[in-house]
Amino acid sequence: MLAILYLILCVGFGFTLTRFCIPNTARLFTACSPSKNVVDKLPPFLFTLPTGIVVGFLCVPMFNYYVTFLLNLAISNHDLVRRVSILVTFAIFIVAAGLLFNYQYKKQRQMLSMETDEEASKLPSYKHNWFNTFYYGISVILITIAASYLIISTYHITDGILYAGGTVWSDLSPHTAMTSSFATGFNFPTQYMHYSGDGIQYHFFFYFLAGTLEYLGLPIDMAINIPSIIGIICALILAGDLAVLLFRKRAAFVLTPVFILFRSALNVFVHIKELCKSGLPIETALENIIKFNDWYDITPYDNWGIWAINVYPNQRHLMLGVSVMLILVILFTPYVRRMSISLIKAWETPELSRKEIKKGVTYPNRFIRITKTFFATKEGWLFRTNDPLNPLGTMILGSILVICLPFFHGSALIGALLVLAFMAIFSETRLSYAVVAATAVLSSMIQTRIFSGGANNVVHFMYVPGFVVEDKTISGIFNYLFNITGFTLIISIVFVLYLLITNIVNSKPLYREVMYLAFLIPLIFAFNVQVSLEMLANHKFIQFTLILVDVFVAGAISEMFSPGNKPKEKLPKSWYITLRVCLILVGSFLIIPLTATGISEWCVYKNKNDYLFTVDTNSKLVSWIEENTDTSDVFLTPTWSLNRFVFAGRPMYYGWPYYAWSAGHDTYTREDIYHWLLRGCDGDIEAFRSYCESRGIRYLIDDPEFWSANYSDGDYYNIEFFYENLTQVAYFPEENTTIFKIY
Repeated sequence: MLAILYLILCVGFGFTLTRFCIPNTARLFTACSPSKNVVDKLPPFLFTLPTGIVVGFLCVPMFNYYVTFLLNLAISNHDLVRRVSILVTFAIFIVAAGLLFNYQYKKQRQMLSMETDEEASKLPSYKHNWFNTFYYGISVILITIAASYLIISTYHITDGILYAGGTVWSDLSPHTAMTSSFATGFNFPTQYMHYSGDGIQYHFFFYFLAGTLEYLGLPIDMAINIPSIIGIICALILAGDLAVLLFRKRAAFVLTPVFILFRSALNVFVHIKELCKSGLPIETALENIIKFNDWYDITPYDNWGIWAINVYPNQRHLMLGVSVMLILVILFTPYVRRMSISLIKAWETPELSRKEIKKGVTYPNRFIRITKTFFATKEGWLFRTNDPLNPLGTMILGSILVICLPFFHGSALIGALLVLAFMAIFSETRLSYAVVAATAVLSSMIQTRIFSGGANNVVHFMYVPGFVVEDKTISGIFNYLFNITGFTLIISIVFVLYLLITNIVNSKPLYREVMYLAFLIPLIFAFNVQVSLEMLANHKFIQFTLILVDVFVAGAISEMFSPGNKPKEKLPKSWYITLRVCLILVGSFLIIPLTATGISEWCVYKNKNDYLFTVDTNSKLVSWIEENTDTSDVFLTPTWSLNRFVFAGRPMYYGWPYYAWSAGHDTYTREDIYHWLLRGCDGDIEAFRSYCESRGIRYLIDDPEFWSANYSDGDYYNIEFFYENLTQVAYFPEENTTIFKIY
């Protein structure tokens, strides 16, 4: 099937490009970690494969989109444009992958022939063993099962009926419409399908990928679900990778996805307390929680499930953006570690030889040495000479990722740049960061200009402190954070302080502490800067921080499970065994409060999604529209959300307004015009036709939802006007729906 070949093309190109830019993954791993032994703990393909998938999922569809966009300017046949653009895409990326692979193969052989056995033996390399194969294999299988359940259970087609879960159907309505617009429709130039004629301000490239897969043969549920599942798997694997690299514990690879999927918060404990206070025994209270079918709220908007597991199946492109952020963090971590090592060396007082003492040689004091190391060394700003980490490849790969990201997930791009900006301050090779940031800004400006008329129409950076917290005092904000994060921030902060003290005592690099502070920046940003019209949208930045901080929580718990070798001549064996048992018990106990709310929310997720919205994908209405109307025709419809109409791939003049409003469109003005149109322009057919023609509104769908809608005073649906003045072109008695042609 062509759709599967398209996915293989994405993976194949992304993998070869990743290997080209990062030719030695083992070097990257050792440069990220406090110990070279980490190479034996993490198979390299667990980084290169998910990174390659993410790179391919970004690069190939984006290139495909712009080829289609440009061909559409010269060719009027839309189907021909799509076919040619896909053929060009296949040709270009097959050749590119082949060239990259050939270059890499020759380079590898050349390096092997130049290296002596002694030099080769110094290079860290991963050695396959059965334990790692079994451990990571089972881990990835479990991650895949969890991701598949989240996605497929809430969005699937059976016997022509689409079943959409009660927690996701609303958000998936515009996503389904966007996917159909690229599959059965031809959405070039691209517009928001629930709000035609005003460009698009929402990041839509993920749904162009899904639409392309549907166009190439996959049913729409699989076209959306497969990239969604893969995105979640890649993000969870990459988060586990980062945890293992920073803390050298295999257990962290599993614990990190667990803490991401089962969040820490106080909700379930407050819920239990409330039920027990009402007189229920604890067993009955727990049974009620298992059967509960609403998000239990203790903070504003909790009952929307904005922090719950529902976020990932609801925003199916989110985890692809998170994956990019994690890739960038891993790629640039070595440079933060190097700066930390250099600062330690600058702090330590060099020993003078007798000859130097006799000559009266002195060294600058520590402050001067550290200042010079931090600000005035070549390595602080530029690439190291003959750097085996290949910083040019890192810069190229990072730049490619951020070029593609603005309209795959704009919030993830902002979050990634915030984290990288803080890392850059305490890092070597700051030039790479600057190039990546400049590339991201330039790409964002160009693409927002193309799609939305400029960056100001997409993002609005305004200082608005407090997020959605009701009590915006310092104590109120900390109380809010404790409610929504439970023990996550507390354990991570305690663990970072432990690392700080032990590293200072042992003169070890403090780069992990710097990384932790960098991970907090999106959260701080969310509580101070409003980006879009809806302040609640900032919750994604807080979630980015929590996902990254979960890496440290996993590190803390895995450190308790495996605290390392017995300190020589410090503790008696019996004391050491006792201490280790206590740490294991404490770590095991802490997992309970860290995951309890998440477990309860998985129950809610399952219970709420037992109720499924159904939509007929084989509607005769949709078939007629596909066969008899142009892909550019706009329809005047009820304010539909997830309706059979969205499968036709045609735009609505005014769909459900919340979607368009939250995406940045002026729905208030259009609402007035929409009601004016429904009134038949107050009986003026010429005004009605003139306005509709100016906006490309060629058809009106008379549907029972028009009749049952609630209108404000003075507004109504003037059905008699339309029957008297418009031409009926189709009627579907089984749906009691009529289509009128306006002009």
